[in-house]
Order: sequence, then C-alpha cells, then structure tokens
Amino acid sequence: MTEVDRAAERPAADPGADEAAAKARRKRTLKDAARELLLVALLFGVYKLGRGLASGEESTAFANAKQLLTMQQNLRLPDEAAIQDWFMQSHAAVTFCNKYYAYVHFPATVGVLLWLWIRHREHYRWVRNILAMMTGAALIIHILVPLAPPRKMPGFTDTGMDAGDSPYSGAGAKIANQFAAMPSLHVGWAVVVALAIASVWHTAGTGRKVASWVVWLHPVITLMVVVVTANHYWMDAVVAVLLMIFALAVLPGPGHDPQERLARRIPAPRIAR
Repeated sequence: MTEVDRAAERPAADPGADEAAAKARRKRTLKDAARELLLVALLFGVYKLGRGLASGEESTAFANAKQLLTMQQNLRLPDEAAIQDWFMQSHAAVTFCNKYYAYVHFPATVGVLLWLWIRHREHYRWVRNILAMMTGAALIIHILVPLAPPRKMPGFTDTGMDAGDSPYSGAGAKIANQFAAMPSLHVGWAVVVALAIASVWHTAGTGRKVASWVVWLHPVITLMVVVVTANHYWMDAVVAVLLMIFALAVLPGPGHDPQERLARRIPAPRIAR
C-alpha cells in the first residue's frame, strides 16, 4: 500500500475538535497570564505598602546612617559624596542618572519578566521566585534597620529633588518609606535582570552570547546611578547582592524539581544487614 493510499484511509481530522483544543489552550494561557500578573502585582504592592508602613524612627535611621558611613570609611570604600561632586560638574550626566533611577528600574524588571513568561517559562518561575525572596527579605530589613539615605545626610545633594525627577516627591512621598535605604533593590533587581538574560542567552548564537555579557552593564550603571543620585550607599548594594546569592543557593534552578533537589540532599537510610 502506498503512502497516498494510507493517507486516504486515515480518518479526517475534526476541525471542530482542533478549534476547541486551540480555544482551550488560549483560555489556559490567559488564565496563567492573569494569575502571574496578579502574583507579581501583589508582590510589588505588598512591598510598596510595607515600605510605607515600616517608616521607623527618624533618629534611629540617621544614627544608623552615621554608623554606616563610619564603617565604610574604615573599610576604605570610595567616598560617595566625592563621586557625586565629580559627576555634578556635568548637568547631562546628573540628568541621565536621575532619569535612569526613576524610569528604568521598574520597567526593565517587568519587561524581562514578561519576556521570560512568554518565551522561557522555566526561567520565568526561577527569576520570579528569586525576586520574591529578595523583596521579602528586604522588607524585613527595612523594618528592623531603618536607614536614612545619603541624600538626607550632610555633604550630599538630592539631585532628583533638585531636577524634579525624584520618585520620592509628590504622591511618591506619601507611599515610599524615606528611611529604607538598605538594601538597594535597584541594584539587586538589576543584577537579577542581567542574570536572567545571561542565563538564557549564554548558549545562544554569537550575537546573543555577546549580549549576555553586555547586559551586565545594567547593574553596573545602576550602581553608579544610585551613588550619584545619593539614594544608596555602597553597602546597600552589597547587602542586596548577598540576598540574591542566598536566594540562588536556596531556590532550585530553571527546570529543576525542588522535591528532587531535596531528595538528593537527604541521605538514603542505611539498611542493616
């Protein structure tokens, strides 16, 4: 029997069944998208609300800031105020830093999450869980360790307020906690964004492999931006990266079953002979 004859004997596909299956897939996709959107919105909403509620005492926040500055001097870390003064010689550089701080952080994170959800679902779950763990831990630190940002300390300039690009003015001032400098989730989320893209593209073609390295400029620029705008200290960025490292150590990577990982860590019982 020829291939043509066998094809003729096969039952014809039911267009109605195919359409119903496609409709069910679309419905399931929309349902999954709505659930994930709600989860991410809830995560950001709880964090914003928590920052507003966990305002802390101003005196404690300023005392902690003074101690942190002293510790950074003892560690011989670069002087943030001197770096800010050098950048402030260029109006264009300061404007760039203000806008990058105010308008890149959140859209970049959401954009990468959306891209991962559409194209790389396993990486999406991994990155989402990392961000959730980091954000929850950061909120606890904000409550326990109120910290005044550099822009509120003597010797620093609030460049965002001067230029009118501050996310902590107007309506933002009523929501944001002005004394929650540590850790810097601007830096922490930027590192996670770079890690997410690099983890997907590091084995791709030459162009994307190069991009997987170039994307690390985002956290580097973000670190420079938070210092120039006097929104964070060096140690705020260090703590954020440590939180990310902890999340990476605890959470299973893309495509790994957490139950299988746990089973590998628990030794099998010895059977007496």
